Amino acid sequence: GTDIIAVVVNKYRDITFGRMILYCDIIIILSCYFIFHDWKRVVFGFVTMGISSYVLDWVVNSTRQSVQFLIFSKEYAKIADHIVSDAHRGVTVLDGTGWYSKQGMKVLVVLARKSQSISIFRLVKEIDPNAFISQSSVIGVYGQGFDRLKVK
Repeated sequence: GTDIIAVVVNKYRDITFGRMILYCDIIIILSCYFIFHDWKRVVFGFVTMGISSYVLDWVVNSTRQSVQFLIFSKEYAKIADHIVSDAHRGVTVLDGTGWYSKQGMKVLVVLARKSQSISIFRLVKEIDPNAFISQSSVIGVYGQGFDRLKVK
């Protein structure tokens, strides 16, 4: 039953599903002390709920994890075209300058789901095996193709 409360609160507030379940379970566990008068059960309940809330958040949010790619390649146009057509992701092209070489280059910026990382790496490697790629985790990506922006 606490999951229904968590879903409703998560929809309207910026509190994760797992954290809201944790808050509800804390209230339930603390109220159990008044029935059993046993602190061991309360502590065991807290440990169990803490672990399950962490795991639940990890499972629910793992599908929403996003990554950012910075791709440096002379074949930037071909790579960008294939990312848009094959991976169905947007690409931003930036002008960059290598400080060591003092050479101008184009830098591709791609935001994608973590589950698409391997296919993007393969796509880039097929086109330009010498491309330089930086991948970093992104905490939140909001907009078309990602999460809806919640303003509360």
